[in-house]
Amino acid sequence: MSSAPHGHDGDKDHNSERWLVSYADFMTLMFAFFAVLYATSQKDVEKTKEFQNSMKRYLVKAGAFGESGQKLKQGIEGNTPIEPPIQTYNQNKPETVKILDEAEAFIEQGLTKEEKKKFITDVAADDWGVRIIISNSVLFSGQTEKFREDALPFLGKLSGMLAKTKRKILIEGHVGSGELGTYRSTWDFASARAVNLLRFMQKKEGLSPAALAMASLGDTRPLQTGDKGVLNSRVEIVLLNQEFEF
Repeated sequence: MSSAPHGHDGDKDHNSERWLVSYADFMTLMFAFFAVLYATSQKDVEKTKEFQNSMKRYLVKAGAFGESGQKLKQGIEGNTPIEPPIQTYNQNKPETVKILDEAEAFIEQGLTKEEKKKFITDVAADDWGVRIIISNSVLFSGQTEKFREDALPFLGKLSGMLAKTKRKILIEGHVGSGELGTYRSTWDFASARAVNLLRFMQKKEGLSPAALAMASLGDTRPLQTGDKGVLNSRVEIVLLNQEFEF
C-alpha cells in the first residue's frame, strides 16, 4: 500500500534534477562558442586560412548550397565549389581594419537604406586595402561610359567620403564577358568607365591627381561564371593601404 506513493515521490525527485542535464549541455555549448570566438580573434593569418580550408572541406562534403551528384564530386576533387566562407585579409594590419571601419561607417550613416541596397554590391578587405564594389548597371547608362542621372547624388556622397579618408584610391574597371559598348575591346570599355569615374571624383571634391589611379581589367576578373555573371560588370574602388605607391 505504501509502495505506490513512495514510487511516485521517487519519480518526482528524479524529474526535479533533469534541468541539470540541460544546464550542463548549455554550458558546454557556451564554452565551445567562446573558444571558437577566441581562436578566430587571434591575428594569425595562417591559422585563419587553415580554419577556412577546414570549413570549405566540410561544406563541400555536406553538400552545401545544394551541391550534389557529379558537381559535388568535382567540388570535392577540387576542394571547393563554394566561395571562401571567411575573408582572409592580413589582420595584422590595423590600418586595414581602420579603413574598413571608415567605409562601413560611411555606408551606414552616409547613405539611405535605398541607396545602400541599390548601389553597394559589397565592401571587402584584402591585402591591398578595402574594396567598395558597385555594379555598372546602376552607375552607367546602358552600354556606355556615361553616368545615369539618378546615380549622380550617390556618386557625390561617395566622392565626399573618399576625400575625407585622405588615402590613395585605385579605381578598377571591370566588364562582363564580351561586353564592348562602342569600343574595340573589353579593356577599352572598362577603361573608359573607370576613367570617367576617376574624373568625376577628382572634379567633384578636388582630389589630388597624385592620389588617384585607375586600372582596366576588362573581363579577365569575373566574380561569377556562366551565363548569369551579372556581378562581373562592375567598378571596384580600392582604398589603399599606405604601403602601396603609384
